[in-house]
Amino acid sequence: MKPASFFILLALAIAGCAGEQSGEPEDTSPDAAMPVEPDGGIGDGATPLNEATPAGFERSIPQAVRGQWREDDLGRAPTAEDCDQTSATRQNFGKVLRVRADGFSLFEQGGRLIEVHNRTDTMIDATFDTTYADTPTQARLDLALQADGTLAINRDDGDGRLSVTQYRKCPE
Repeated sequence: MKPASFFILLALAIAGCAGEQSGEPEDTSPDAAMPVEPDGGIGDGATPLNEATPAGFERSIPQAVRGQWREDDLGRAPTAEDCDQTSATRQNFGKVLRVRADGFSLFEQGGRLIEVHNRTDTMIDATFDTTYADTPTQARLDLALQADGTLAINRDDGDGRLSVTQYRKCPE
């Protein structure tokens, strides 16, 4: 091959790779819009892979279920003292449940919402990451506000049986 034809082929190859250009310079200023992922991170805006929550279910615990709850072993509505978990009382440790939009805490345990199976304005059936002391675990719980204002938590004990714990709302 002659050197002239080599340079012609090289020029054509480079021109073919250049693609279509709009004629406008690319905006590289710090204020230029950047694609954002659904979780708020930088990216191309694509839906994350393996999205566990089915379309139509909001990925948060319903507002009606959130708050501070006391295990219903008193036979009455709890008082502020019944919901106090300070080291001075010690009597309420493990009985006061705090429910947030993204999970729950119960004394030294808790869970972070990772998958929603079913959800309404007054209940959620979800899987929670309940990892404790470096031991990865998950729990599927059903948190449901009852007609009498109590919160029922149904938990699969792992052997196919459900345990149900009732809670009453703590005073605000």
